[in-house]
Amino acid sequence: MPSLSSLPLPLIGIALAVSLILMQELGYRCQRLMVRWGRTKADGEGAGHLLSAALALLGLLIAFTFSMAASRYEDRRALVLAEANALSTTYLRVQALDAPYRDRLGGLVLAYGDLRQGFFAAGEDPARLAQSDRQTDALQARIWTELTAAVRAAPTATINPALLETTNELFDLAASRRAALDARVPPAILRALTLYAFVAAAMLGYSLASGGRRHGVASTALFVLVALAVTLILDLDRPRAGSVTVSQAPFTRTLDGIRGLEAARLTPAR
Repeated sequence: MPSLSSLPLPLIGIALAVSLILMQELGYRCQRLMVRWGRTKADGEGAGHLLSAALALLGLLIAFTFSMAASRYEDRRALVLAEANALSTTYLRVQALDAPYRDRLGGLVLAYGDLRQGFFAAGEDPARLAQSDRQTDALQARIWTELTAAVRAAPTATINPALLETTNELFDLAASRRAALDARVPPAILRALTLYAFVAAAMLGYSLASGGRRHGVASTALFVLVALAVTLILDLDRPRAGSVTVSQAPFTRTLDGIRGLEAARLTPAR
């Protein structure tokens, strides 16, 4: 199922719904053939109990997988806010340094914010993500070099420990966001969920055959709902390619504020 990440979500949903309908029909025909050949007897009550248990377990699997995908979504959203706060705090603490380190580090922190904003714009293209990672590492090295020089120039400054701590946190959050991007629902769980949905659909067809009716409208509606639930899980599992994406508004607002402060600082007083 790793190839699912490259398929359009509507196509996946439609294919899953159609597959479930076909599995139901397969189960229906298997039960009718077995009755015709005398291998079993129609027993709607017994099959109904098994079907109820199968559908209940399917619901639990969907809920478990959805919870896993939603948890990862919340983690990614929290990391955006945390990185925005760390960027703002780092910039403000840099302003407590003496010139020329204040000017150089202020510009570098702003450039770092612009680079991190482009991290989300890279989407899920491996080449663009790799380039973003290289640029981030290079700019982090430059910031740390300047910060180290500033600390050595004024080793007794009280702002040094706090500035070092928040800068280190800012760098750590970049790695955390990259790791959160790679954190997906394990393919084995998605395969198990899909396989179990197929089996449950076949059991539904088998149970309906015991009663002699297909209940096409109701069963199709059920399969559509199951397909929608699985598609939503896959959507949540696509951090930046799906329709449900993490808003970058907190980071954008923070970066705009830093740009305004930097522009005001560089504007000569009249």
